[in-house]
Amino acid sequence: MSMELLSGDHIDLTKSDIFSLGISLYEICIGGVRPLPANGPEWQSLRAAQFPPLANTPDDMQMMIKQMMDPDVGNRPSASELLKRPQLLSEEQKALLEERRKVAEANLALAERSNRLPQRDRNPAIFLAVPPRNTLRRSNTWNGF
Repeated sequence: MSMELLSGDHIDLTKSDIFSLGISLYEICIGGVRPLPANGPEWQSLRAAQFPPLANTPDDMQMMIKQMMDPDVGNRPSASELLKRPQLLSEEQKALLEERRKVAEANLALAERSNRLPQRDRNPAIFLAVPPRNTLRRSNTWNGF
């Protein structure tokens, strides 16, 4: 439990849940080598988000866990903020983001190319108003029979 919850502060229980999730991730990262402390200095350190580097855990994941366990409730990320973090995305979500990035790059390249074209080539109304030369035209040959 977070310190604010233990002290009876129930103003923002969602942030207490974020703390609990953070310490659960911490426990997963230590790999069950030792149980979480029930009291004492290590218990106090964990509630202050102070713990030694976690072996085999990427730095960005460790930083996210520390943010989730921040003693200042206001500094903890919300659940919606956490769901946007790349560390917590599924492989499908990562692939979708990569595809969106490619589409954005393609749109940017298209816009740059469009800006390099002469003005008359960018305006589709010109093509509608003035028919191009040397084109075949179909005339109405049906006379009602």
